[in-house]
Amino acid sequence: MKSMRNILLISGAIALVSIGVVVYMMFWGPDHLELGGKSLSELLKSGALTPIIVIPIVLIISAVTIIPFLRIMFPPDIKNGVTTQAKVLEVWDTGVSINDNPQVGLLLEIAPPNSNPFQVKAKALVSRLNVALVQPGITAEVKYDPLDPKRIKVLTVNIQDVASNDAASRLEQLEELRNKDLISGDEYRQKREEILKLL
Repeated sequence: MKSMRNILLISGAIALVSIGVVVYMMFWGPDHLELGGKSLSELLKSGALTPIIVIPIVLIISAVTIIPFLRIMFPPDIKNGVTTQAKVLEVWDTGVSINDNPQVGLLLEIAPPNSNPFQVKAKALVSRLNVALVQPGITAEVKYDPLDPKRIKVLTVNIQDVASNDAASRLEQLEELRNKDLISGDEYRQKREEILKLL
């Protein structure tokens, strides 16, 4: 995530410097455009207006392309927001990945202390190593705007409980296999160590 941010920042800086150099060469360089004393039709015929039109279009297209990624990586802070725990009701793939880490969609249920529970959709980047653990039933720490609950930011997704429960279930299954003499003592110890290392 941090490397992607650095790449975007460096790429943006290089693009801005490049455009700055082009603009400087166009208007103040040795072969700069001569715009003074010419009518609009003369400027059109000479092609002098083409770069002036193209540069703003390129800037607009670049901004429209990069803004969604900037919003994912630098989500706007919610002033006067309330931080609380939310229950994850649904999880879906958004089809977006950054640094091979997927962005998932979440349907969250928030139960404020002095108000009725409400549901809201949000998006969050999760590690590709933990994406299988992001499932309905877990909790997430979120920050939302009490005046506009749809404005929400997922701070963290709590997957520790899922990992612990999964490990406990696997240990129980392993114990059952050993009791039934379906695995050897060495296999039992090896698998047990593997499961415990995942905690």
